[in-house]
Formats: sequence, structure tokens, C-alpha cells
Amino acid sequence: MITFLGLGPGRDFVLLALPKTASTSLERTLAPYATEVVGSPPGQKHLPARGFVHTRARTLAEQGHPRESYELVTMFREPVAWLESWWRYRSRDDSRQSTADMTFEQFALHYLAGDDDAPTPKGRPARFIRAEGGVAVDRIFSVDRPDVWEPWFAERVGAPLEFGRRNASGAERGALSFATREALAAHFAPEYEVWHRLAATGEWAGARGTPLLEARSQ
Repeated sequence: MITFLGLGPGRDFVLLALPKTASTSLERTLAPYATEVVGSPPGQKHLPARGFVHTRARTLAEQGHPRESYELVTMFREPVAWLESWWRYRSRDDSRQSTADMTFEQFALHYLAGDDDAPTPKGRPARFIRAEGGVAVDRIFSVDRPDVWEPWFAERVGAPLEFGRRNASGAERGALSFATREALAAHFAPEYEVWHRLAATGEWAGARGTPLLEARSQ
């Protein structure tokens, strides 16, 4: 989580770091302009919207920053690509939960089954942005549209920004069977509801309060 307050009327925002959506690159570039960068204790860097609403938002309000005085922002990735990013990330030699000997098909099936012992992510994007039955963030950007979100962040902080290389991989996409891809599409229905809203412009402003399809635990 990165907090930007005192930037000026209509420019304050808080960025929630949804895992596997260029959060490291964003933090590296934006940190010099931030009021606060939360990276620890464990779990706080990737604080979800529900945690923010019930903890940080209340603290900020007590400090003179009511919820309506800033935008809550996050990035979003195509759902299957998000899952594949986890698979590739955990294929590294130094990963404590290695997927080096696991195909993406196997990884996806473990994820769909909710296997606790598998090296799959335990959360999901739809739950990350959700609180009290609907979307809890104000603005969502497609991570694939830097032409949209780079200028937005630069305008907000009032400085030109260079974000560098973002999750670019020349590797071939992980292979999935038709049945598994269809199962993922069904499982990620709430995520695709969000993703389709990003398709035309690369952002979804005014998202807060929109009901979402119920996302089962993962």
C-alpha cells in the first residue's frame, strides 16, 4: 500500500498493491513522492480493500483525511494471465514454493481444487478489491495499458515518471487444455466482470459501490 496525501485538491490517492500487477515497479517509481509506503509487517504491502476499509481508512479519517478526500486505486490483470504470473514467479530457483517441475495445467488444476498444500496463490483479485458486498476501490487500471495509468500517476504526483520494464517475458504462454481454460473462465467470472469494464479505456473510474458476482474462496 502506498499513500499519497497533501498533493493538492482532487489529487490525493492511496494505491493498493494487488499481487502480480507490477506492484514492485510501481512502488519503486512512486515511493519518492509518497506520504507512506507500507511494506511490512507481512501482509501489509498487499493489504486488500476490506482490510483498508476497516483499518487504514479509519486511521486516516482520524488524522483529518476522510474517505471522500482521496481516491483508492489499484491495478488489475487479465485473470488467467494473473494466475500464470504466479506460476512463473514460483518457478524461480529461490522460490520456497517451487513450481519448477509443475506445468501450468497442473498448477491451474491445483488452484481450482483449492489444494492447501499446492504452491498456488491463496487469494484472488475479486476478493482483493471487494468489501461489504461490492467493489471498494474508486479506480481500477488495466496493467496492460501503461499509456493510460502512467500519465495518470504522473499528473497526480506532479512529476514525469519512468516506470521501467514491467513483467515482460518472452517465454511462451503456459499451455492449458480447453476444459481447464473453460473451468478457469467460470471460476474467474467475478474477475472477468471487472476485466470487461477495463477493455475499452484501460480504466474503470467510479467503481466503488458496484456489486460484484460472489467469488468463492480460494
